[in-house]
Amino acid sequence: GGGAAGSVVANRLSEDPCVNVLLLEAGKAPPILTDIPGIPRSFYETRTDLTWNHKTVPQKHTGKALKNRQVAFVTGKVLGGSSVISSSFYARGNRKDFDAWALQGAKGWSYEEVLPYFLKFEDNRDFEYLVNGFHNIGGPVTFEKPGYNPEVKDPIFEAAARFGYNVVDPNGPTQKGFYDNQASIRDGQRCSAAKAYLVPAENRTNLDIVINAHVNKIILEGCDAKGVEFDFKKSKCIVKAKKEVIMAAGTINTAKILMLSGIGPKEHLQKLKIPVVVDLPVGNNLQDHGAVLLNYQLDPKIPSYNQKLCDIRNVEQYIRNRTGPLSSSSSISAAAFLGRDSMFPEMDSPNHLILFWEVFKRLDFKPEIAQKYYGPFKNKPVLTCAVAPLQVTSCGTVRLRSSNPKDCPLVDPNYFEDPKEVEDVIKGMKTCQRIVMSQPMQKVCPKPFPLLPGCEHCANDEDAYFECFLRSGILPLYSLVGTAKMGDPKDPTTVVDPQLRVKGIKGLRVVDASVMPILPAASTFASTLMVAEKASDLIKDANATKQVQVRERENYPEFVSGVLKDSYIF
Repeated sequence: GGGAAGSVVANRLSEDPCVNVLLLEAGKAPPILTDIPGIPRSFYETRTDLTWNHKTVPQKHTGKALKNRQVAFVTGKVLGGSSVISSSFYARGNRKDFDAWALQGAKGWSYEEVLPYFLKFEDNRDFEYLVNGFHNIGGPVTFEKPGYNPEVKDPIFEAAARFGYNVVDPNGPTQKGFYDNQASIRDGQRCSAAKAYLVPAENRTNLDIVINAHVNKIILEGCDAKGVEFDFKKSKCIVKAKKEVIMAAGTINTAKILMLSGIGPKEHLQKLKIPVVVDLPVGNNLQDHGAVLLNYQLDPKIPSYNQKLCDIRNVEQYIRNRTGPLSSSSSISAAAFLGRDSMFPEMDSPNHLILFWEVFKRLDFKPEIAQKYYGPFKNKPVLTCAVAPLQVTSCGTVRLRSSNPKDCPLVDPNYFEDPKEVEDVIKGMKTCQRIVMSQPMQKVCPKPFPLLPGCEHCANDEDAYFECFLRSGILPLYSLVGTAKMGDPKDPTTVVDPQLRVKGIKGLRVVDASVMPILPAASTFASTLMVAEKASDLIKDANATKQVQVRERENYPEFVSGVLKDSYIF
């Protein structure tokens, strides 16, 4: 796969001119429009040429107001993956997350051992973050603050200060507090994984990139991975690997392809009449951040976010100097990593995240509920407050729907099974309400939306109302991890060892977010880049003794040399 992880590994392995790399991507090269950070993710949800459009199975603990209790989520099907369509919000996670990986058997993956790989990819352009010693310059991925401050931003930080919250760098020595967020932006343009890693490498003669190539399964000879089968232009193709097959298809599709190849839970594969090669818990341990959304109408004198995007003056401003609303990080005005009250907050890891969005975020409610709840506020300025648990312990599964590679898998994140997550989110919702309705925020005149249909009976009990809201529906934050769990190879719950080799299979590794045993307390863009950077070194070290002759570029079908550069604004 040519998503974030695949882009990293393709670049790093092809740095050695004696190593030949073929990158297969189901999607296409990113169109120019994706270079504009301010275009919200919702714009791409109908672009099936750029996205995988999944729906979960009906959720047991949330979703009562959603269509069929299903949560819809969209991930990138394009070179660069979701980094091309998401906010690419920059947060690594808490040091305790990675130390927990190591404690669970992922030797070599503690915080101190992975920090160099976070620094390796980073090119930080904001001096205020560089001074604390936890950042770097000169890496492939540029991070900076958006060149735009919406009307709600200063009041949010003023309110946070009044309530005693500090402004912090969550990627620095302490994570708890409010965050004046950075994103993967370079000079006002999106710095996706494709731009950062594939554009500089695309003319290497030892790197071939094939787009619109849909991988069906891994070719196995006994327990040796020899290559992959993929569809291209309505034909089945097979390509053989001289060294290794490397999976980077993302948490859902990596699990799907492994199972289609006969690597997965024995009973599940047997039900679908897929020959079992290795019985492994592929598809288990699925984790994600599910966010609850609170909406507030703002002063009608403030233009709505969509109005700002369409305002010719803002378009001209962006064209002229890459600033204004179009340069924003998908409208995130501020973020907060918060937790339990403590006498020693620096020792306490956060347990919930709050995102303040200038954009009008909606849930996929049933039509009658959506019309009643959202209808009166169409085309009006709205602040959305999203609250999600950070210490996620609810685990779900990915399973095959059938043995047909074209069928979407059955995805069950099992959101909010753990009551502790519900407690954390309710606390965050109360904090959000307190911040938004505070005196400093009166500058933008916020008014809460009316009661959610179906929760009116909780009008006089704030905790009960917020839990009812949470049970009605959530928005995924697209941080899916865990379906090819990394850890001690003797642990029956693991799929890959700390070198990311699939247990029981020779010549096969997984290098994406699916290997993360525990979901970090952050979005997973940064941690996925870290995993891929470290994976690249592991692969290089393992193959350092063998050399092959440098070759001229092979004529793979539909090679995309030059396509990437033509797809970006420079």
